[in-house]
Amino acid sequence: MEHLSPEAVAAFVDGELSDCACHRARVHLVHCPECRAEIHHQRGASEWLRGSNTTDEVRAPSDLLARLTGIATTPIHPGPDAESMPYQRPEGLLDKFEVLMRAVKRNQTQRSD
Repeated sequence: MEHLSPEAVAAFVDGELSDCACHRARVHLVHCPECRAEIHHQRGASEWLRGSNTTDEVRAPSDLLARLTGIATTPIHPGPDAESMPYQRPEGLLDKFEVLMRAVKRNQTQRSD
């Protein structure tokens, strides 16, 4: 079984996946306890990080916060298709067959639209 990449886990927790990619991740999570555990750990880390910034003694420097905020406004550079879910490459014959069946199904769905 292919697992969600660390980047996909973080994007899922942060709500940054497209609707289609989020749906695929949710379907995967129904069947994969390992990825569900990763999501749980990522959410815990995210909540801990947000909760740790509560006093002046542990505040992030303002220039760091400005740079992080600026990430959302910087231009997007060309990269992989945003609609595709980052997965590991298929290794075995069954993995390759599953990828092939998904492609056929996706092709049939696109033709019927």
